[in-house]
Amino acid sequence: MALLLSGSVFYFGTSLLEAHSRICSFVLEHIGIPLSGERVLEVFPSLGPVMVPDTPFPHNRAIPIRTGLLLAASLAGLIIIHRRFPLARNFLAFLMVLICAAAAVILVNPSFYFDAAMFQQIWLRGEILVWIILPWVSAFLFVLALPTVAGGLGWSLLLQIYVAVWSALRLVFCLGVLHYTGILFLPVLWFCLGILFDLVIILFFYSQALDRSIKRVMGARKS
Repeated sequence: MALLLSGSVFYFGTSLLEAHSRICSFVLEHIGIPLSGERVLEVFPSLGPVMVPDTPFPHNRAIPIRTGLLLAASLAGLIIIHRRFPLARNFLAFLMVLICAAAAVILVNPSFYFDAAMFQQIWLRGEILVWIILPWVSAFLFVLALPTVAGGLGWSLLLQIYVAVWSALRLVFCLGVLHYTGILFLPVLWFCLGILFDLVIILFFYSQALDRSIKRVMGARKS
């Protein structure tokens, strides 16, 4: 099953990425994010070109005051959360480092520009690799751990579909934020909502599947 899914994702990779882009375009149009047409991307040479929506990003050099205000507001908000939630301090400190690194790039090299097509190319390259590897991860997590093979296959298929659809919605959110703020939050969005978020989804599905299987086999606790 894992071999079949991985082979299907690789063979129909261009069609899957085009469907992914159509979902992004549909949602962007209906939430009011302006589109400046479509761009042709070469995700990988073996997959072929993919049409993606092109959303304009503001140039940080043209609006330095707004970029500075966004930097100050985001750091202030993270510092407040950092003081109130000790368990999340290391993670929040890392996010502040990412924001400061992006701000340093903007300050040192004001002409640096990152557009929607470049962001989507990086995003799609990471996601298509996740979709190819995911069936093998699912096989070990679900098929070997759950009491029935049918249940493991069902959870694996559900996870494969969910990850692909949710990737498009996460990409829409990132493009919307970058459209209004520029590239200041680009590293944070990529780190939090990129492949790391795929890992969170996998762990969430595994915990749900395991919990339901334990309750079915051993029964729920009376408490």
